[in-house]
Amino acid sequence: MSFLPYLFAAYTAVWIGIFAYLLRLNRRTHELEVEVQQLRHRLGG
Repeated sequence: MSFLPYLFAAYTAVWIGIFAYLLRLNRRTHELEVEVQQLRHRLGG
């Protein structure tokens, strides 16, 4: 019995999870950058 398909599926799932996390992190970072710029503008910076 070969466990190779299960190993491949698990490996793929982990990489999809990492990629999704990085996309979410990138989007949140961009939102925070925009918010900081807005605050600087309000404070006259």
